[in-house]
Amino acid sequence: MNENNFRPRLHWHFIIFILFVIFFISGTNYALEPVVRVKILHTKEPVKIKFNGSWEINNGNSKSIIENNSVIDFKAEENNILFEGGELTPADSGLIKLTPINNSGTIDIFDVPYGVGWWWEGKEQRNYEGDVLLRLTEDNNIEVIISLPVETYLKGVVPYEIGGNSPLEALKAQAVAARSEAFAALASGLYGGRFHDLTSDVECQVFSGNKKRTEISDRAVEETRTIVLMENNEVINAYYSSNCGGHSEEIKYVWPDRPEKESYKVSGRDWDNGQEIDLRDEGNVRDWVLSIPDSYCNPEGGYEVPSWSSKNYRWQVDFTNEQISEMFADKDYGMLINIEPLERGASGRISKAKFIFEKNEIIADSELKIRLLFTPPLRSSCFVVDKDENGFHFKGAGWGHGVGMCQSGAVAQAIEGKSFEEILKHYYRKTELKAAY
Repeated sequence: MNENNFRPRLHWHFIIFILFVIFFISGTNYALEPVVRVKILHTKEPVKIKFNGSWEINNGNSKSIIENNSVIDFKAEENNILFEGGELTPADSGLIKLTPINNSGTIDIFDVPYGVGWWWEGKEQRNYEGDVLLRLTEDNNIEVIISLPVETYLKGVVPYEIGGNSPLEALKAQAVAARSEAFAALASGLYGGRFHDLTSDVECQVFSGNKKRTEISDRAVEETRTIVLMENNEVINAYYSSNCGGHSEEIKYVWPDRPEKESYKVSGRDWDNGQEIDLRDEGNVRDWVLSIPDSYCNPEGGYEVPSWSSKNYRWQVDFTNEQISEMFADKDYGMLINIEPLERGASGRISKAKFIFEKNEIIADSELKIRLLFTPPLRSSCFVVDKDENGFHFKGAGWGHGVGMCQSGAVAQAIEGKSFEEILKHYYRKTELKAAY
């Protein structure tokens, strides 16, 4: 940090900074490639950033230059953001802007959390490009927000979501789905706040910056540039999940409060030749889960699926009585006696269930709530459960909510020679491919 350069400048610098803030909190212009604001962190912990290339730091009142390879810890403390080697008091807006001096500048953020609340939860160092905003929040946390063009953002989403070395047509299908999700979120504000449009983890779609980018995943984004899925000339939230278990789900059984586009009122087998089966029926769903039916996402059915998905088409997990009691220890419910499915969706996923304990009964009324009751969370809510004297034994199908595109099935179809257009039509039946800008 060049402290000698860190001194008040002419008032027009502050005007430029205010224009930057207006840009950050305003909507995007869809006549051109939009810029998206992605929240990377919201934390009480110090934020350690390594600067690759020279960067400018601007708090609205003054500027300084951060030299190449500098590593700085930013820390929130009593209305200030402290950093190694000095103290920076934010302007009235509570914002600090970091801008690369040239287009090749990037940052490494250490200990970025991912998969929070899931069995793959962890932290890792990630590399990002774009303008950076550090915001001191009302609860004295630091938020880190990256602002970058949407196509660059997608290059940090696609390889993390479906694997950077997946077949090109599967990567293209993922790029279009992720682009659609981003544009729909920009329009609806589903994941946004005053200073951000999107988040970077599983609640939205995973954005890992440059960490997992490959030549072929970048190519998939570039070759589908601007293309989104539309229904009645409106971009759709092109939901997707890792492995549908052989049958997709209707949105009303997963997110009953979200817009129910025609594409999500239908569900079906993840196969072109499969006979439909009523998986709302308990007998049928037991037969379904305990069998290995033909599906694109079936690793034993002659189709190739990604290694990260091979164990998720059919799965089993066992919990002892003691393990389950420990999960609910803070509730004082006593032993779990039984689990009763009350409602299943079209894919057999349970959307409402009763959990009967010695001292109480609880109702979980969404597939996600049901999965998150357990530690680790269940891969999906399409399961049947058996009980014996030792505990509960779950056998299930799929990984994720099952709405929209099955990423495992998309990979298998691409290997079979299907185009990204054919893959998308298989999963989003009522849509058209159109340019978003």
